[in-house]
Amino acid sequence: MATAPTLIDRFNGWALARHVGGFLTGSYDDLRRLVAALKKRPPRHSFGLMTLMKAMERDIETQSGIAALFARVGRQVNPRAKHKLLRNLIYNWAAIGARRRSELADAGKWVPSFVVMSPTMRCNLKCTGCYAGLYTKQGELSEAEIRGMLDECRSFGAYFVVVSGGEPYLLKDMWLRIFRDYDDMYFLTYTNGTLLDQATVDALAELGNVSPGISVEGYREATDARRGPGVYDKVLAAIARLRRAGVLFGVSVTYTRQNLEEVTSEAFVQHWIDQGAIFAWYFMFMPVGKDPLLELVPTPEQRLQCGARIESLRRTYPLFLADFWNDGPASAGCLAGRAYLHVLNSGRIEPCVFAHFGIDNIRDKSIVEAVNSPFFKAIRREFPYNEKGNLRRPCMIVDNPQVLRKVVAEHFVPSGHVHSEDVISDPSVVAWLDRYAVRMQELADPIWEAKIADPSDRWCREGQEYKNLFRFKPKPGQEPDA
Repeated sequence: MATAPTLIDRFNGWALARHVGGFLTGSYDDLRRLVAALKKRPPRHSFGLMTLMKAMERDIETQSGIAALFARVGRQVNPRAKHKLLRNLIYNWAAIGARRRSELADAGKWVPSFVVMSPTMRCNLKCTGCYAGLYTKQGELSEAEIRGMLDECRSFGAYFVVVSGGEPYLLKDMWLRIFRDYDDMYFLTYTNGTLLDQATVDALAELGNVSPGISVEGYREATDARRGPGVYDKVLAAIARLRRAGVLFGVSVTYTRQNLEEVTSEAFVQHWIDQGAIFAWYFMFMPVGKDPLLELVPTPEQRLQCGARIESLRRTYPLFLADFWNDGPASAGCLAGRAYLHVLNSGRIEPCVFAHFGIDNIRDKSIVEAVNSPFFKAIRREFPYNEKGNLRRPCMIVDNPQVLRKVVAEHFVPSGHVHSEDVISDPSVVAWLDRYAVRMQELADPIWEAKIADPSDRWCREGQEYKNLFRFKPKPGQEPDA
């Protein structure tokens, strides 16, 4: 049984954040002291946090990479936001929360590391190809239902919650109340940025535990083409307010076959650093819904090119860059149904924001019950989705489409909206996905083979972490876990 957060845990988190926060000044000497302070109490259950500490220790000497990023945080972010980053995200979620999640897993209960929720699918914009635009706009999760989910997340150590939609700040009054009441949790909000007026930004600055991720497609022309005339200027105005207030924020970039060159250029990254962005999430345009725009999906060749560019940019620029389809080796593969899940405005629980299939509903089941259901267990049983465990092609939608078809058919999982089933049943879409997956395999398997043959690599096939990729697979003669 997982242990609840104790008063000692809470005090230690507050004390550590106060102590370590004094090292986030923008000085590299102070960053050395920060690393030393964290190394005195290494988080045994958080591989990611330990990796971050090692990278910072290495980069301090060259004043680059992660060290340069944290120096920027020290100079730019207000004291309240720095305190909440350290206490809520690093201590509560990545240290204490990881310990509790590990205890539950050891006891046979799999729990997500974080939860994505979309309480409303309403939005003030109509962006081309938006996955959320496919859902019905009718119905929303109530404030009581959201609070119930957050209470459960706290109980299993998921102190990090992503708020998506729809546009979250259509419900800004409700969310500001919730952010204030759940001040030991950390929230990432995906937003188009147009509703972040001065009063809202001032409230976020005071809270410190909310980080907006603002969607952009490129510069003015590309952003306005997808999101509507004038949106880019509204985004810049909102970002200026966030920076003046010392709010930690970043951008969310959807890369397509058409804009890839622009959004992975050095000039583009430097532009958003100059605007004050601390992070940039890169999402590949996905073929979902009725008549998906397949011509916008990056080719496998472009996708690998994007991964190489992001990796190079990450070494050079003080920006936290994540490329969710190419960073499979960093995240130990696809997170859907394993590390996170998505809760819709209807209460339906899905394994991924792009895999629009689900059986359970938070109005009938707890999150823990849903993630331990036969459907979610089947997803974990199929992981890592291919026999080599190739984390360079981690997705069960575009890289290993047979997996999504199998688990949905096996459990007769209903679709989340009209035509979401096209990704597994429309003959033309299915054929396109199969061709895409074959080409991705041709390109990515040789890269992965070299990686796992390297004894010095994290994913060497002889190492325990590589072997752990297959831990959900039934042993020979063993019935699949239902």
